[in-house]
Formats: sequence, C-alpha cells, structure tokens
Amino acid sequence: MWQAVLAGLFVAVGWIVNGAQNRADARRLRRERRDDVQRALVAEIKHYLEVLEGEDLNAAWEAMQPRIASGYVPFLPTEDNDMVFQSVLADIHILPKTVIDPVVKYYSQLKAIEAQIADSRLDAFVSGTDEDSIRRREISYFEYLQMKQRAKTYADRALREMGVTSGVSSPGLAHSDQ
Repeated sequence: MWQAVLAGLFVAVGWIVNGAQNRADARRLRRERRDDVQRALVAEIKHYLEVLEGEDLNAAWEAMQPRIASGYVPFLPTEDNDMVFQSVLADIHILPKTVIDPVVKYYSQLKAIEAQIADSRLDAFVSGTDEDSIRRREISYFEYLQMKQRAKTYADRALREMGVTSGVSSPGLAHSDQ
C-alpha cells in the first residue's frame, strides 16, 4: 500500500515540477520573442528618425512655397518605412501596453504620410493650373511637412517607451508581462 502511495506522490510531484518548468520555459521564450520584436522595431524606427533628423523641414517649406506659388508641382517620393512593423504585427501583443500605443501611433502616422504622397500624384492635384489648384498644392505640401514633423515626435516617444534614449539602443528596459 505504501509503495502505491509513494509512487503516486512521486508522479504527482513530477507533474507539478514539470508544469513549473514548462511555464518557466514559456515565459522565457515569450521574453525572448518580445525582446526580438522590440529590437527590430527600434532599429526600424531609429533609421527613419535619423532620416527625418537630417531634413530641415522649415527650410524645405521656405524653399518650396514660392516655387509652388509660381505653378510648380512638387514631387513627393514614395516611402516604405514599415517593413519590420508589418512582419511583426501578428506578435505586437507581446509588447508591453505602454509600448504598443506609441508604436502604433508612429506607424499610423507613416501610413498617413504614404496616403498624402499617393494623393499628391492624383491627376486632379498635378494638372490644375488655376489659383485654387496652386493653393491646394501649397496646403498639401505644408501638411506633408507637418506630418513628417509629427512622425519625428511619435518616433521619439516610441523609442523612449522602448527604453532608448539619445540614440543608444537598450531594448528590454521596457520589460513587462502585460
């Protein structure tokens, strides 16, 4: 009888220990995946932020506004700055809640910029030569530059929430199991 009780106790303890090990392994794998996702997003956001910081948006407006007023149609190059985000979107839920909001806000701003660029290529935008068309191009270009400025602000905030300050990457500082 005691042999059966001891064997049953041994099996039960084994289940408990094995379950604890499995949960610890799952937490470790989740942490590693979260760190990998966060590290990739940090790299992508930092790259675009470096590009944005290299642009003087006020100078761009000052140079372009008189040209647009005289009938020039500005060409806005296509941007594709969310390849990493699109590839990790299914795993975004593993990031801490405090990180998800600013990251999504930043990437939503990039989508708005892409839409503004696409709109600037529409025939109605490009072909008009009347005063209203010229004014529409001025407003559109000014809004485009403002959107890029907001993207800069959102990028800074997202990086800060991921534990990155002054260009030094420290993904993992925003650890959380939320």
